[in-house]
Amino acid sequence: MQFTVTINQVKALEWGLNSQQALLFAFIYGCPSWAKPIKTDDGIFFALSKAKITEELPLLTDKPDTAYRMLKALEEAGLIELSSTSNITLFRLTAKSVEWNQKLDGSEKYPTPPKNKGRKKIQSTSEKNPIKVGKKSEEGSDKSPTNQDTNNQDTNQGTSQSLQDASAAPQQPANLVLVADSGPRCPIPADMPGPKDQSCKTFKAWANYAMAYRKRYQAWPVWNAKVGGQLGQLIDRLGIDVAHHVAAYFVSINDSGLIRGCHGIGDLLAKAEAYHTQWATNRQMTATTAQQMERKQANLSAGMEAADRIRQRAGGRDNEFLS
Repeated sequence: MQFTVTINQVKALEWGLNSQQALLFAFIYGCPSWAKPIKTDDGIFFALSKAKITEELPLLTDKPDTAYRMLKALEEAGLIELSSTSNITLFRLTAKSVEWNQKLDGSEKYPTPPKNKGRKKIQSTSEKNPIKVGKKSEEGSDKSPTNQDTNNQDTNQGTSQSLQDASAAPQQPANLVLVADSGPRCPIPADMPGPKDQSCKTFKAWANYAMAYRKRYQAWPVWNAKVGGQLGQLIDRLGIDVAHHVAAYFVSINDSGLIRGCHGIGDLLAKAEAYHTQWATNRQMTATTAQQMERKQANLSAGMEAADRIRQRAGGRDNEFLS
């Protein structure tokens, strides 16, 4: 999580940004210092997943789709340019956005630190800098972080967050099923059938499904042209950001019909939206569960009918007594 975010309120008001957009842009403005540069046909962009935004800015939003809509709003304001690969969002700052870090005279309000390893001596006449500099905090200190604007934790998007060692590879959690936005969290077995190119539209959904399938059945699912087409339809119906989650979750459902069919892709596609709801709510709706709910409703309806009959008979006797 980001420790500190510095907002230029003057520019935010001038550009018509609301508080959420200003918070997001303040974060994005510093991203080129650590985000991985990606070369595209339109030039250099920087990788920034929607999941990374929700992780670093929990006060902003916890929904990736909301984060993306805010990115689009910043693009419409002329502050960033957006692009994307098959699995991650890309951005770069515009010329207009440079004004965020400038004083009225055009000089930098917060100058970019020099690239050399040595530190320049802080001028004692500066009103914004302390006259004396204390001892350097120990690395890893939580009390006085050396960089409060950038978190050095693993981003899971293939980029190093450490400014001291930009070449350090991020640690990959040991997890069988793939759920990362920028790539697999574990090595892809060489014998896995299907697409190997991570830029392929169906790669992530297939890899999640296939590895969850092998974990359950100790065998790879069959890959062919029909399966590839079905996965493409699944992504079109659910969206590329969640289809791989639903595909992996689907294999965990303990429904007798699905188990008899060995959790085939056709069964997943047949009720894709229903399985999306089960994944989103983490509530499996098996045939047994549905029958139990049906019986409960039948018992409730029968009880209500019996109560109505009792009230009607009681009302009839009352009328005879009164007459």
